Amino acid sequence: MKIYYYLVDNPITEDPNDCHAQVTGYESVTEKEIVDYITRKGSGITTAEAMANYQEYMEAHEYFLKMGYGIKTAFLVARPTISGVFTDKNDTFDPARHQINFRVKFGKHYRESSKNVQAEKTEPTRNEPVLVDFKDVTSDTVNESATSGGAAVLTGSRMKFDSSDTAQGIFFVAANGTVSKVNTIITMQPSQLVFLVPQNLASGEYTLEVRTILKGTKDLRKGTLKDTLTV
Repeated sequence: MKIYYYLVDNPITEDPNDCHAQVTGYESVTEKEIVDYITRKGSGITTAEAMANYQEYMEAHEYFLKMGYGIKTAFLVARPTISGVFTDKNDTFDPARHQINFRVKFGKHYRESSKNVQAEKTEPTRNEPVLVDFKDVTSDTVNESATSGGAAVLTGSRMKFDSSDTAQGIFFVAANGTVSKVNTIITMQPSQLVFLVPQNLASGEYTLEVRTILKGTKDLRKGTLKDTLTV
């Protein structure tokens, strides 16, 4: 299987011509496909055995994370971080204002696997906003969390919108379908939006959307960040 990508303007550098790749069209597997692979013909492992070991593996990770440990294995690396603002050097951790998070990345075993994947260039299937990276300034995370009322920077392409049109803008969509629109835009460019996350967002996972009517079109187009954000 190949990784398909198309190119969009690179908002990070000052070069007006350079681009970066946006991966598109990939499929994701779930625990079912993973267990099916483990129990494939000739493995000698039953589905019950695979599920039991999979559950034990997850519970072991959870146990050590709850104890405050970091994790460093061939499969993943996790380390604890603390988000939130401390008033001064005498301030202490307050669960109402601060949050413990874990930054997770692949270990060496998974990083090695990417060397064998093939990539093929394609064209965008639709002219719509492309959302690449959401940086939460308060927690200093990218595509992981959003801090209610905090500043955020969204990079991508074709994201400029008409703020006078209530249908256009930046929206946080909760798992239950509740939609919260961003009201405070600090700066707006096609490749970068700086804004304040809506106040009083309920804890949970959100999908980030940018809705706009692009130049030369009449219908509302929507771009979605592939990663869900946790508040």
